[in-house]
Amino acid sequence: MFKCMGLLRDLELLKSRLELVRESCVKAVLLFGSRARGEHGERSDADLLVLHEGCGISDIVMRRRYLYNALREALGEVFEDITLIDMELGDFLKPREVSSLLLNIYWDAVVVYDKTGAIEDFLKRVRGRIMESGLKRIREGKGYYWELPKPMEEVRIL
Repeated sequence: MFKCMGLLRDLELLKSRLELVRESCVKAVLLFGSRARGEHGERSDADLLVLHEGCGISDIVMRRRYLYNALREALGEVFEDITLIDMELGDFLKPREVSSLLLNIYWDAVVVYDKTGAIEDFLKRVRGRIMESGLKRIREGKGYYWELPKPMEEVRIL
């Protein structure tokens, strides 16, 4: 129960602060990882996925730094540590390949900012497809892995 209260507090803080994001290329921000699952500890970072479109910065490191600074400015000191990954909005909605990290994000993510208005419904559809596919998420220690319904068989969720 206390972890749920912590998650709700985190979500409210994120939502209110992310309204201050000034970058027009930032289309959505998703919280994922231990905080999204309500499994975080006192020293856990906030894992954020920034979905963007038309940032105009092709260098991956420079773009990530730019987006990190934009979010850090909006969030202030709400979280001591932030881990940020970024992705083109189109690549998130129609990835060429779904990595285990992306699969975990689809499964765990909580939408905290969405200019498109479509991410929540997209995630609901994808989660339904994951369940229909027979993929099983297994917890091992503090981590998770995915078990295929049939070994070495391709699974399509999108």
